[in-house]
Amino acid sequence: MKIAMISGSWPPERCGIGDYSDVLSRALEAEGADVVRIERKDWSIRSLFSYRHQLTKAEADIHHIQYPSVGYGRSILPSLTPYLGGTTPSVVTLHEYEIFKPYRKPWFFPFAHRSKARIFSREAELTAFRTAFRKDLGQDLVLPIGSNIPSASSTVERLPDSIVFFGLFWPGKGLEEFLDLARLLREAGQDSRRLTIIGAPVANQEGFAKEIRKAADKYEIHLHEGLPPLSVAKVLATHEYAYLPYPDGADERRGTLAAAIVNGCIPVTRHGAGTPDWLKTATIPADTPLSASMLFQDPAFLTNGNYDLTAPLAFAARRYDWAAISAQHMKVYRALLSEGIR
Repeated sequence: MKIAMISGSWPPERCGIGDYSDVLSRALEAEGADVVRIERKDWSIRSLFSYRHQLTKAEADIHHIQYPSVGYGRSILPSLTPYLGGTTPSVVTLHEYEIFKPYRKPWFFPFAHRSKARIFSREAELTAFRTAFRKDLGQDLVLPIGSNIPSASSTVERLPDSIVFFGLFWPGKGLEEFLDLARLLREAGQDSRRLTIIGAPVANQEGFAKEIRKAADKYEIHLHEGLPPLSVAKVLATHEYAYLPYPDGADERRGTLAAAIVNGCIPVTRHGAGTPDWLKTATIPADTPLSASMLFQDPAFLTNGNYDLTAPLAFAARRYDWAAISAQHMKVYRALLSEGIR
């Protein structure tokens, strides 16, 4: 089976969807699929004919679009794939559909009415899409995302009581709250506790990155910038806890949370309306840096009977397993081809 995997970004460009597309492609290849990575520098509508030619030349059995991604910008061209691909069935994975404003609805019309399958990472996204569009064709389903970061060797030594944050240097994504936690812990006299930030600066956010470096120096935070995936895994695996205060709460789409879990960290995070039950049982809730600092300063908070996370974390780690995720994708592809949908 030959799959054309379509993404606007691929590594080394910094884009979570690009990383996801690359890891999924490798997992599918491990399942025996032949994956052609569709890469383009120009996604403008002016390149419509060259994009159609690229799809035709791929001679794939399935066109799988990952949407959105940094490289697409706001171009509508990737949305036209179901029309440009001829008789080849198209599948689309819609990442974070709910973030889009109503005026972007035309971008999703071809996916709703022409794609043979639409994949979402969580039920809330699927429900929102079905509310906005009448389903004419194909199937809608939820498949879990995997961790773009691999699992480190079990021989890595974990530092007791250590806390790590993992994420891009981007305002409003939880990093400021980690710095607040660091300040509170240092002010409480916890000078020996290891605190770590793993991340990378983002274009046009140089000023914010400078402030992060300044705060890391002030609060004695170990700062790792631009590490490759395996190195990220090794650093995560040396920490006992991961403090990941997502503004709207933890949910299935959080790749940094997946990376922490598969590397054995105990996640402390915010629970929101979209946090599924299985993830609530695998994480420790803390709504603010102050509440998190109070937990971390209580040596008995994990032994009071409320936080037995061993089984829930093992279950969560299995959900993020790429072998299982790629097998589920292959099942979708085979179903479409066996139905003779062209």
